[in-house]
Amino acid sequence: MIKIKDVIAYFQGNIRYSLYYSKFRFLLRKHIVEQYEFRIMVMKEECLLRGHCVKCGCKTTHLQFANKACEGKCYPAMMSKKKWKEYSTRYE
Repeated sequence: MIKIKDVIAYFQGNIRYSLYYSKFRFLLRKHIVEQYEFRIMVMKEECLLRGHCVKCGCKTTHLQFANKACEGKCYPAMMSKKKWKEYSTRYE
């Protein structure tokens, strides 16, 4: 059964992905771009090479732009600007 939250995540991820790889990248908020790039860095190489998460099957890299977390526990849900700043400064 298709869930509405998955449909929203699909569109959100694909729209952000398209913006990121276009001349309109500036429309994406900085903390969203940083989290996307962080998710790419921490994901398993096998998932990246296959184009989907080996645990849950979510499509990479499109759904890494969605707000929801990977169901395979590869990365958490997108954080607010404030939470991302707190989280990311711990690893600088």
